[in-house]
Amino acid sequence: MTTSGFFLGLGFLLTSQLTAIWQLYLYYGVMVSIGISTLPPIMSTIARWFSKKRGLMTGITVSGIGTGTIIMPPVARLLISNYGWRTAYIVIGAVILVVIILAAQFLRRDPGKMGQAPYGESGADREDAATGEMKGFSREQAFRTRQFWLLCFIYVCYGFFVQATLVHIVPHATDIGVPAISAAGILSIVGGLSILGRISVGSVSDRIGCRRALIFVFGLSSAALFWLQAGGELWMLSLFAVVFGFGYGGMVVLESPITAEFFGLKAHGAILGMVLLGATVGGGVGPLLAGRIFDITGSYQLAFLICGLFGVTGVILAALLKPIRKEGSTN
Repeated sequence: MTTSGFFLGLGFLLTSQLTAIWQLYLYYGVMVSIGISTLPPIMSTIARWFSKKRGLMTGITVSGIGTGTIIMPPVARLLISNYGWRTAYIVIGAVILVVIILAAQFLRRDPGKMGQAPYGESGADREDAATGEMKGFSREQAFRTRQFWLLCFIYVCYGFFVQATLVHIVPHATDIGVPAISAAGILSIVGGLSILGRISVGSVSDRIGCRRALIFVFGLSSAALFWLQAGGELWMLSLFAVVFGFGYGGMVVLESPITAEFFGLKAHGAILGMVLLGATVGGGVGPLLAGRIFDITGSYQLAFLICGLFGVTGVILAALLKPIRKEGSTN
């Protein structure tokens, strides 16, 4: 977290001094990208500290992402309007350096580092945890399981349709005649409901299991995307935003708990990083393909239909997830 905070803050500070396009690619494209890769260590830390209520605690933590997307854009606009974009980058970069690096010093990888056990552990498991003994799969053992690759492909689907939708939903709304301000409000609804989805689905997953929760949120998001095929009015788009935002938030919160549920905590960070890499690959391809489809057809209908089909694929793959019989199994 300290390293990520350093790269993120420094990337913002250096971006304020841009004089050439190559600097934009280096400072923002590379350094800021390294800096924002804080999600795996945060989520893995939560997974190690909480055995009971892991989903809820993860949901509360990642709801900070949704809160930030609501708070920071108006703050950035205010800074840019009053002081210019260079000063805005300096202020935000300085705040990042101080807040993230300072807060990171209070984090501990797992309770065993402090002679404690995760919340919810008892008996022998508590004794093992307190001595730093983490059970589960190594990274190499996880790679040899069918469940690992299913989970990666599930989140490729997630990245594809979520990022394609988030990037293109506002242009789609304005393209069908929705005023620009109202179209931007659709994205705000998605962000707001994602916070509720993260906390609610995280809590529900503690009771029904991550696999069932994952099937539910993928199905919900898919239904919302199919609804877009008929969504030509503002109220229909707003309803889409409510349902999709809730499902999208639920998919985010389940990434870490479901990894811990299937593979344990021994190499949780490394395995979660690979799962999130799948989401990143899908998230890189989805918006590009959706934009290309619009350029060819002049409409987003086919693009959102394909996104819905990716969502259904995620439902099917999640339904195929079965518990691993034993550590190191390839089944």
